[in-house]
Amino acid sequence: MKFYQDEAFRNIDFSQEKETAEFDNCSFHNCKFNNKNLSGFNFIECEFFTCDFSSANLQNCSLNNCFFEECKLLGLRFDLCNPFLFEVNFKNSQLDFSSFFQCKMKKTNFKNCSLKEVDFTEADVEGSNFENSILTNAVFERSNLAKCNFTTAQNFNINPGTNTIKAAHFSIENLSGLLLNYNLNIR
Repeated sequence: MKFYQDEAFRNIDFSQEKETAEFDNCSFHNCKFNNKNLSGFNFIECEFFTCDFSSANLQNCSLNNCFFEECKLLGLRFDLCNPFLFEVNFKNSQLDFSSFFQCKMKKTNFKNCSLKEVDFTEADVEGSNFENSILTNAVFERSNLAKCNFTTAQNFNINPGTNTIKAAHFSIENLSGLLLNYNLNIR
C-alpha cells in the first residue's frame, strides 16, 4: 500500500490506479475517482474539491474527517465504508442516488447539496445541517433526525411517526414536508 501525507493532488485520474493507498491530510483538486474500486483505501483528514467519485466502490474504504466541496458523488454506497471514525461533510456537492443506510454520522454538514433519492434509512444524523439542500424523494425511515437543521431544505418528505425529529428545526415554508404522508390539503 502506498502512503501519502500532506500532499496536494491536481487534475489526476485515480480511476486507473491499481494499488491501494492511504492519504493523510491531503487535498485533491479536480481529480477523478469515478468507477474506481476504493476498497481498502484510507482517506484521513482529506479535502476534495471538484472531484468526481460517481459510481466508485466504497466497500471497506475509510473516510475519516473528510470534506467534499463541489464534488460529484452520484450513486455511492457510503453505508459500505469502514464505520470506524467515519466522518464526512459536504458543500455544494451532488450526492443523488447515494446511500447512508444505517450510517452513524452525527453533526454532518450537507450545505447546498443535491440529495435526490438518497437513502437515509436507519441513519443517525442527529444534529446535522441540511442547509439549502434538495431532498427530492430522499428516504427517511427509522432515522434519527433529532436537532437537525431543515429550515432551508427543500422537497423533503419526513414522516414524524417513523423518524425521531425531536428538537429538529423547520421553517413554516417547508413544514408541509412533515405532513405529506397524511394526505392533507395545505394552502
